[in-house]
Amino acid sequence: MDDKLKKRIYIFMFAGALNLLLGFWVLTMGGDLDPKTRWIMIIFFFGFAAVDFWFPIALKKKYEQEKAEWDRQQRERAAQAAAEDKP
Repeated sequence: MDDKLKKRIYIFMFAGALNLLLGFWVLTMGGDLDPKTRWIMIIFFFGFAAVDFWFPIALKKKYEQEKAEWDRQQRERAAQAAAEDKP
């Protein structure tokens, strides 16, 4: 896997963990907040945590699909070149 993609995946995982941490902090320590504000913050942090953990999975899947397609095209080109070389 490409190093840039790995770095991007790690950043998303870190952001997801941070959002989970902040969401749980607001859930446990946010008693002084207005209940409406508290629930908005909790939904915000947990929602972004879900996206931050889902997006790397989607990136990996897309990378694997593109790599498989590229490999398939390379095999086809090699087969065509081999067929053209034969008399």
